[in-house]
Amino acid sequence: MPTSYSRRGVLAGATAVGVTAAAGRVPTAAQATPDEPPDPDGDDLESFVDDAIDSTLQAHNVSGAVVSVVHDGAVALESGYGETSFDGRAVTPDETPVHTGSVSKAATYTAAMRLIDDDAIDPDVDVNQYLESVSVPETFDESITLTHLATHTAGFEPRMRNDTVADPDARQPLAESVGTYQPSRLRPPGEVMGYTNYAPALTGQVITDVAGMRFADYVNDAIFDPLGMDRTTFDVIPNHVDDETREGIRRDLQFHSNVPPASGMWSTGSDMAQFLLAHLEGGATDTGRMLSEDATTAMHEQWFTPHEELERMAFGLFVRTRDDIRLLYHGGGGMGYHSQFLLIPELDLGLFVSFQGATPGPAVSEFEDEFLDRYVPTTDAELTPDGRPHRADDLEGSYRAFMTHELTTYEKTLFSGTSPGVDIWIDDDGTLVVDGSSQSRWVELEPLVFRRVDGQATLVFHETDGEITDFTSDSAVWTYTRTSWYDDLYTQVGLGLGSALVVLSGVLGWPLAAAVRRVRGEGASPTGSRGSHRARLTAGGAGALLVGFVIALFALEVVLSVLGWGSLVNAPPPGLSLSFTVPILAAIATIVAAWYAVQAWRESYWGVAGRIHYTAVVLALAVLLWVFRYWNLMGLPV
Repeated sequence: MPTSYSRRGVLAGATAVGVTAAAGRVPTAAQATPDEPPDPDGDDLESFVDDAIDSTLQAHNVSGAVVSVVHDGAVALESGYGETSFDGRAVTPDETPVHTGSVSKAATYTAAMRLIDDDAIDPDVDVNQYLESVSVPETFDESITLTHLATHTAGFEPRMRNDTVADPDARQPLAESVGTYQPSRLRPPGEVMGYTNYAPALTGQVITDVAGMRFADYVNDAIFDPLGMDRTTFDVIPNHVDDETREGIRRDLQFHSNVPPASGMWSTGSDMAQFLLAHLEGGATDTGRMLSEDATTAMHEQWFTPHEELERMAFGLFVRTRDDIRLLYHGGGGMGYHSQFLLIPELDLGLFVSFQGATPGPAVSEFEDEFLDRYVPTTDAELTPDGRPHRADDLEGSYRAFMTHELTTYEKTLFSGTSPGVDIWIDDDGTLVVDGSSQSRWVELEPLVFRRVDGQATLVFHETDGEITDFTSDSAVWTYTRTSWYDDLYTQVGLGLGSALVVLSGVLGWPLAAAVRRVRGEGASPTGSRGSHRARLTAGGAGALLVGFVIALFALEVVLSVLGWGSLVNAPPPGLSLSFTVPILAAIATIVAAWYAVQAWRESYWGVAGRIHYTAVVLALAVLLWVFRYWNLMGLPV
C-alpha cells in the first residue's frame, strides 16, 4: 500500500524527504560528469533564449511566446516574442495577457498555504470543518484534508462536466460550480495519486469560506497585491486589456474556466517573474511578502510520496529530479495556449514560459528541455540491467490510470480515449519496457523499484497481499493500475462493433425480409406466428433503442460543437441524464426477448436457421448492454 506523508505542524521546519540518487546502485552504468553550466546572469542568457524561442516558433504552429527567468534574487530576463493569437499584437512581457491554465493551481495552493501560515487552517483536518457552501460526501471512513487536496490524493474521480463554459458570461459562482456534478470518491484519501481539477476548485471554496470573501479577492489581497502583480487576475477575462483585446479573447478561446482556482488565472510574463522570485526568496520580494520564510520552505517540501525512492508532490507543486537537483513545477494549457512554471531552489533559478498558437504544448516542452539541458545539465548515464527483474512475470501486463477505468460517469469514454493505458513487458536484455503513447525503458534498482535508462525518472510497483496491483512514476500524474483482458480498448471496440453488427442484422434484416416478401406477394413468413412476430419486434426494438441512443448522442455532440455551445462532456444540456434511461428500457426488452428465445426453441418458431439467428441477436444484445454498462452509458436520472 502506498504511503502518504502529511505535514502536521508543517511550519515547524521539518526536513523534506528527498529522493536517493539511486543510479549508482545499478550494477552497470556508464556515467560522465556534466560540463559546468553557464551562469544565467551572463550575457549569454538573452541570446540563448532568443535563439531557442525563434527556432521553436519556426518549428511549431505557434504565433507568440513570453519567457521570464529569475536567478539569484533578481529578474534575469523578461522577453516577448512573435504576436498574440487573439489580437495580432506583438507579445510583450509586461502588457500581453497570458492564460496560465493549470499553473493557476500554484497560486491557489500558495493562497492556501497563506491561511496555514496564519493558523487559520490545519492541513490535516477534515475539510468539511471549513466548508460552508458545499460538503464532501463521507464515502470512506477516512476524511479528506487539505493535504490530500494539495497532493491530488483525495481519491476523486476526474470531472470534466462543468469545468469550462463556452460563454465567459456563463461562469458560475465558485460554490455553484463545485457543488454541481460533484465527483465520486473512488479510493480512500492518501492511497493513490490522481490529478483532477476538482481538488484545487474545492480548495478555492475552502479559502472562500475560511477567509470570508471571494476566492479571487483573497488571492489578490494575500498574494498578488503584496508582490505588485497588478495584471494577474482570476477574472474570466483580464481586466487591464482594452476592448479590442477583450473581444479577441472572447472570439479566440472556445472554452473559459468555470473552476478558476484550478485553471482560471491570467497573468503577464513580468508578473509571473515576481511570483517566481517570491517562491525562491523565502516568500517575499522587494515589493512585499506573500508567505513567511518557514511557510515557503514547508510548501516546497515533500508532502506525498508512494515510495521513499520516489519524489512526487510538494504542496500543490509536482516534484522531479535531474540527478540530485530538485525541480518544482506545474504546467497548464488549453486550446491555443500552454504555460510552464518551474522552480529550481537549489540553484535559485526559476522559469516561466508560455506559448500561444495551434500546438503550443510541444513548443513549451522543447524549450524547457533546451533550458534545462543548458542550465541544469545531467550526467551522461546509460544504465544497463543486471539480469531479469525480480518477479518479472508478475510485472508484465496492461495498466491504465486508475481514474480512467474506475470512472462512474459517461466521461469514461473520453478519458479512456485520451489515456488509453500502457503495456509492460520484460525485454530479452532484462530491461522493463513501458509502451504507451511513447516507449520508455527501465532498469531495476531493487525489487519493484526501477530507474529509466537515462537515470532521470523512477518507477515503483505496488503490491497488495502479494499481488502486483499498480505502479507510480515521477513522470506521470496518475497511479496506473493493472487491468483485465476486458479493459483493453481493442477488446471493448471489438465486442461493441461485433455485437452491434449482429443486432443490426435483426433490426434491419427482419423488416427488410418482410418487405421483400410483401413485394413478392408471399405474405407473412409461412413459419411465423403471433408469438414469433412479437419476439422479433421485442428484440428489434431493444436493438433500435441501443443503436439509436448512440447515434443520437453522436449527433447531439456534433450539433453542440457546430453551434459553439460546448460538448456533452464539459457542458451537458439540461435533461441529458434522462436519456440514459433508454438503455435501461432496452435491457428490459432484452430480458423479454431472452424469454422469447426460449419459447422459439420450444414452439419451433421459424426454421432452425431463423431460431439460431434470433438467439444470436439476443446474445449480442446482452453483450452490447454489458459494453454500455462498462462505459457507464445506462442509468437513472440524477
